[in-house]
Parts: sequence; C-alpha cells; structure tokens
Amino acid sequence: MADELIFLGTAGGRLTVAKQLRASGGFWVVLGGTRLHVDPGPGALVHCHARTLRLDPTTLDAIILTHRHLDHAGDVNAMIEAMTEGGTKRRGVVLAPQDAYEGDPVIFRYVRSYAEKTEVLREGGAHQVGAVRVETPLRLKHPVETYGLRLVVPELTVSLIACTGYFPALEEAYKGDVLILNVVFLPRRSDTHLCMEDAQRLIGAIRPKLAILTHFGMTMVRARPWELADQVSQATGVKTLAARDHQRLDLSRALGR
Repeated sequence: MADELIFLGTAGGRLTVAKQLRASGGFWVVLGGTRLHVDPGPGALVHCHARTLRLDPTTLDAIILTHRHLDHAGDVNAMIEAMTEGGTKRRGVVLAPQDAYEGDPVIFRYVRSYAEKTEVLREGGAHQVGAVRVETPLRLKHPVETYGLRLVVPELTVSLIACTGYFPALEEAYKGDVLILNVVFLPRRSDTHLCMEDAQRLIGAIRPKLAILTHFGMTMVRARPWELADQVSQATGVKTLAARDHQRLDLSRALGR
C-alpha cells in the first residue's frame, strides 16, 4: 500500500466553508498501511464516497481532530458512525483535544463507545495508531484548544501546522519530510491564523522536502493558490504545492523516492 495524502477538501474559514467555494472534508493520510482521517469538516462523509475518491470509512484506523471548530469537526460524528458501521463493529481510535469532549461537545457522547478507543490530545503528547506515531508537540495559538501533528513512521514524517498564529517555536516543533500548512489568509488579518507571509517564513525555516498549502479562506481562493505555491517554491527552494479538492498525492512519487 502506497504512502498517500488524499485531500477530501481544502476549504478553511467560515465563509469559504459556508459558500462551499472549496470542499470542507479535511484529508486522509496513509502511512505504513495505517489510515487516518484528519479534521472531517462538513461534507466529509459525502466526499469519501465521491466517484473520484471512493474511500471506505470502515478501513480507517483513526479519526483525528486538531480542534473543535466546525470547519474541522462538522462531520466527525458521521465519520465515527461510518468507521464503525453504525456502531455495530467497535473499531478505530478517536483523537481530539479535551474541549472537543466537554461542555458543549462536538463529539457526541453516544458515538464515543462505538470506537475502540477515544484519547485526548495534549501538548507534548504521543499516541500509537497502527504503524504511525501521532505526536502533538505544541498547543497552537488559536481561540480553542488546538494542536498541530507530526505523523511519524520509520521512513517518513508528515507534519501539519493546523490553525494558528505564527510563533517562533513552530519552526522547530514541526520538522518533517512533508509539511502541510493551513493558510487561511493572503494578507495578515488575524493573529490566530497563518497568512502567506507566515507560510513562506515557516517553509523556509523548516525546509521540508515537500510543502503543501491547504485550508484556504476567501482571500487565498481568489488569489489562485497554485500560483502562490509556485512563488514560495521559487523564493525558498522548497517544492511547494497548493492542495486541490479530491487530490490524491502519492508521497513516494512526490518525494522522488
């Protein structure tokens, strides 16, 4: 089984999601034969079954939320039900921050027992899911409890810098072969989301073998993110791509392995 990234959707921010200018299903990653679905936003289940993807949720080993906002978690309960065949087969792991389970929970209590395990993401934490070590080095700079990810197998590390404002510790914490960045804004509009200037700075400092921009807000969608990615490649010398809805990316080919 090939190591692979599959982008169900690339929308970020409330308006891009509400208007569905880009799909909002998050992404799957397949590493060492282990399948993970990260941030199943609104429409994730529908996009899994799209003719262009035909992904089977019952093959998932884990569903991971970086944080509780609906553009990341809108379909998490539907995906847990799909992963477990409506709760008839107890399987899979659910990983999410504590506040996704508490108070006004985005992960409903009744579906938690469907998964084999539910675990809590914390700063400096690590979880083993099949062949993949899921690391959460830092709590990110965002209005709710949010974590980026390092997905580690012996031969490859895929890092995700999820929704956050820039801060210097990101440059050391999220090193990896592949770096995925949630880039909501073209110019800076917030200190809780990355803009293109932040993304280029992080890519130049971390220097992965491959960088991928995703989770685009309105200003990014309008600015032709594939052209912005080319500009980052030229400025940093790091191969940079802009993810597309329903894109399947063979990591061995993309990395020239």
